[in-house]
Amino acid sequence: MASLGPLLDPIMTDLGIPLSRGGIISAGFFVGGVISIVVLNCTMARVPAKRILVFGMLLQGLGLLLAGLVSWDLWSVTLACVLGGFGGNFVNTTCWMWLPAHVKEHLAAAALLMITFFAAGMIAIPLILGIVIDQGASWRWILTVEGGISAVAGLVYAGLPFLDIPGRQNVRLPHLKQIFARNRGLLVGMLVAIFAYTGAETVLNVWLPKFHIHVFEAGDTWASFSLTLFWIGLIAGRLMVMPLSRRFAPSRLLLVCASVLTVMAVAVAFAPNLAASLVLTVGAGLGASASYGLIGSYAGRFPGWESGVVSSSFILVGSLGCATVPYLFGPLADAAGFRAAMALVAVPAVIYGLISLLIHARAGE
Repeated sequence: MASLGPLLDPIMTDLGIPLSRGGIISAGFFVGGVISIVVLNCTMARVPAKRILVFGMLLQGLGLLLAGLVSWDLWSVTLACVLGGFGGNFVNTTCWMWLPAHVKEHLAAAALLMITFFAAGMIAIPLILGIVIDQGASWRWILTVEGGISAVAGLVYAGLPFLDIPGRQNVRLPHLKQIFARNRGLLVGMLVAIFAYTGAETVLNVWLPKFHIHVFEAGDTWASFSLTLFWIGLIAGRLMVMPLSRRFAPSRLLLVCASVLTVMAVAVAFAPNLAASLVLTVGAGLGASASYGLIGSYAGRFPGWESGVVSSSFILVGSLGCATVPYLFGPLADAAGFRAAMALVAVPAVIYGLISLLIHARAGE
């Protein structure tokens, strides 16, 4: 996922993909993730969580290897990304199902801690990729190396211990009705909020480097560094919010995050020069920072096996946001310009900020 932004411009240039269709590549990755969530929750309840993690890492590696070694046009690289996203989201979803099953106190803080480790990779990888691309490395070589690393990691993880997730069930329609009836307002609020948040964040993850190349004529290193700065803001914000999550309701912190992201998205879009835009990108990261973990922590409000299903539904809808909103960004940037398209990231931020008020009411905080 961290490679999507830095590699988007080289892939589009090499394969001759027009701006209006650039979002299809990232959409493919996240559509694969949506499919994996459905398969995992409807057919794999009896498969141990550890096997699912290993299977996901190996599939993700295969998808990356195919993208780097075999793809020849937009649709071949997109299909390879579908496979990579399919495998990768087995890992992501399993981790989010595991967390509420085993962490019973300060779940919001634990969720933020887990995301912080993810963020560390998102800080380092774009900067590294920008440098190696400027040094002449091809996107094919980069994806091939990443695919090999993912496959090796899966084989190594097969020998490590991992607690299973108790009480998992293959989800059927009556299960969904039961969960919906328990607290429909909270569930709907979580799902709308995560769709809006992941849509906004993924636009920045995927399109920030391309935005800086197109608007400010930045080189690959500086363009990729913008994504590193965004994630520095993210991780700094999460570290600040973790202790606050023990003192304040997560929904109130979510409203603050959404408000900051709204302002900073518009500021990045209309920054007068590259230096200002890079600085403001850190502010956008601070705004986005804790939102994912704060929304996801409300899965712990549902008892037993229901929390795992809610976590999976949360990731499923979040993946739909990741696939949909960044895809729409390409045609919008082509028609209205990059600055206007980037400023509209504020719209989903406003939406999930308003939804935080519903979550606050329905969670009884």
